Amino acid sequence: MLKGGSARAEKPGVEWRSRTFVVAVAALVALVASPVSAEEAFVPGQPFDPSQIVFPVVGGPTFFIDDFYQPRSGGRTHGATDIMTGGVKGWPVVAAADGVVTWIGSTCCYLALDHGGGYETWYIHLNNDTAGTDDGQGWGIAVTEGTVVAKGQLIGWVGDSGNAESVGPHLHFEIRLNDSPVNPYPHLLNAPRLLSPGGTYVTPTANTFTDDDGNPHEANIEKLYENGITIGCAPGRYCPLQTLSRGQIALFIFRLLNLSPTTNDYYDDDNGSPYEVAANSITASGIGFGCRERNFCEDDALPREQMAELLVRTFHLPASSTDYFDDDNGSAFQASINALRQAGITIGCDPDDDAKYCPIRSLTRDEMATFFVRAMGL
Repeated sequence: MLKGGSARAEKPGVEWRSRTFVVAVAALVALVASPVSAEEAFVPGQPFDPSQIVFPVVGGPTFFIDDFYQPRSGGRTHGATDIMTGGVKGWPVVAAADGVVTWIGSTCCYLALDHGGGYETWYIHLNNDTAGTDDGQGWGIAVTEGTVVAKGQLIGWVGDSGNAESVGPHLHFEIRLNDSPVNPYPHLLNAPRLLSPGGTYVTPTANTFTDDDGNPHEANIEKLYENGITIGCAPGRYCPLQTLSRGQIALFIFRLLNLSPTTNDYYDDDNGSPYEVAANSITASGIGFGCRERNFCEDDALPREQMAELLVRTFHLPASSTDYFDDDNGSAFQASINALRQAGITIGCDPDDDAKYCPIRSLTRDEMATFFVRAMGL
């Protein structure tokens, strides 16, 4: 994740070459040394349409939010979308469109493609470690300067190089027009994914996770995945019976509503946390709330009564005049629990006793999926 708005500032001492010169040389190299078919050949100046890019990371699950121009330290901004890979290095990175490699960092690992018409794409934090280590001795780039590449062609592998060590493996992906950042997020949302570099396009499967097979909430878990609200807990896994934390629900709501980051910092106990942006954003929107003053308690289990409050605020559910449950009397969230029942989002916690809601019982991740899907009307 870049701390500034430019990859050039990330690696001191990198020799940045004249782009005009490189493109000219690249075109000559392509013609003389690397002949390609007509449909693959990059022609400088050909039209580039960001809405036609292919998703640049192969494999998954991946997770990304609209963190374009998110504030960074020193008053700088983030001119990209970070595609997180759940702590896993080595997912293939492919060219988002036909282009030519115009620069590669002299230290590993980042590169840029020129697509003509003033458009470039940048690929930052490629892998710099040898397999199974964090030694910084690898070279996760599959191309050289001047290489002509086709859309979907392998160009490198996801890593945590540069200043991404503390963040985790991800691809910092930029689109630039005349050297000014363009928000990649809406284009990534619609970008088709590849089954393998240069391979066929992937359509979402009906069985994304292997550890929820037979779970009564499985269909709703799939709907959360299809709508970009969850990516699971690990590749191919959802962890359905794991207790849902306050930090996780903040992230789910943040993704669901596509909230913008806020500069307000409401909590002291989440600094540097992966949930910090989401916790502050849902609080700024009037949805989130802490566990006590200046604390969000992101690792605390989420009780069912708090889930009711969050859903009522998220979906603006109307109040109910009926008291449906006997075991929520005295709960600070009783009104929201009744509103949730009135909306048909919950029927309680005990199929043999419809007057029980179990307000202080912790919520599991599979239960959360059903709550959310019902609230979304899916």
